[in-house]
Amino acid sequence: MRHYENLVILKPTLTAEEMNAAIAQIENNITKDGGEIVARDAKGMKRLAYEINKNARGYFHIMYFKIAPTAIEEIERLYRINEDVLRFVTVKYDSKREVKAWNELVVKTEKATEARAAAAAKAAAPKEEAAPVAATPAPEAPAEETQADA
Repeated sequence: MRHYENLVILKPTLTAEEMNAAIAQIENNITKDGGEIVARDAKGMKRLAYEINKNARGYFHIMYFKIAPTAIEEIERLYRINEDVLRFVTVKYDSKREVKAWNELVVKTEKATEARAAAAAKAAAPKEEAAPVAATPAPEAPAEETQADA
């Protein structure tokens, strides 16, 4: 099994449910051919450098996976058929140095994903209200008078 990185750009007109279904279909195509998805990173909606099929934006999704080299041709054929995919690129990591870089990218992606999940959980958690302040009011400072004309 070889190491691969795959970037897919989906149409921006898809709803959240359609986008999740398209990504699930893409990931299913990888796993049904015996692949193992190690990490995934949803970069979200981004502006494209140039329009693709009259779309100025696209939803970026990156996957790091291991699969047999013979299955890549079928996966790319399925990308070409899928109308929701604007562009895709598959990068093969072959040499020892490239595999080491792939492992570092996977670790970096997992850390970023965990950090985003923790931030989302923290934002979604209800904030604890501060303890009520004592009922005695704070004494007010006496107002200072200034003499304008001397």
